[in-house]
Amino acid sequence: MDVLNRRVAAIVAHPDDETLGCGGTLHRFARLGADCRVVLALRRADRRIGDGWPALVGQFRAACARLGATPELLPDALPDITADRDIEALHEAILPAVEWSDIVLTHAPGDSHQAHRAVSRAVEIATRPFRRRRTVALFEVASSTDQAWSNGFAPNFHVLLDAGDVAAKLDAIALYAGEQAPGRRPADVEVLLRHRGCQVGAEHAEAFMLARHFA
Repeated sequence: MDVLNRRVAAIVAHPDDETLGCGGTLHRFARLGADCRVVLALRRADRRIGDGWPALVGQFRAACARLGATPELLPDALPDITADRDIEALHEAILPAVEWSDIVLTHAPGDSHQAHRAVSRAVEIATRPFRRRRTVALFEVASSTDQAWSNGFAPNFHVLLDAGDVAAKLDAIALYAGEQAPGRRPADVEVLLRHRGCQVGAEHAEAFMLARHFA
């Protein structure tokens, strides 16, 4: 995929989703000449976050900088725990980012987290081809995509990563100190990159489901 001068919007539910799902791809696309933005569509509202949201936003900004992407927080963002109850409002909130973009990267629709599913549905509505034609690729997020009752993530598009892309992704995920858990730690993330790479005869890759594409 030629990404020179293309506008790439990664639309995500939570800080660290951008790194887990498509961090290496963002870094690769940015160094190949794409204008990459990460749109944080929601705000964390679960009890675990407490008063730690400002620190998590700071980590999000630092991770985006390491990946070569511009962070974008939506004003008056919906809380993640109720986002699936107002898809229309979420759709309206992300629409400017979709309008700006040529390529959209976002969550797979079958994730176990309801906020991931809500963002995916809002992007699906915003990219209906009779309204606007955008290439849309759906990514996997460790401990969400793989923990649904029925894991329907079937990649048909892989982005091959070089050593610099891998290093950027691992550095970015390490910035999220409070979000580390089995499957989401830098070493675990690198294992998944190797696994996806092995599937296509490469050292490292990120996997996507290509949902929409227009030549």
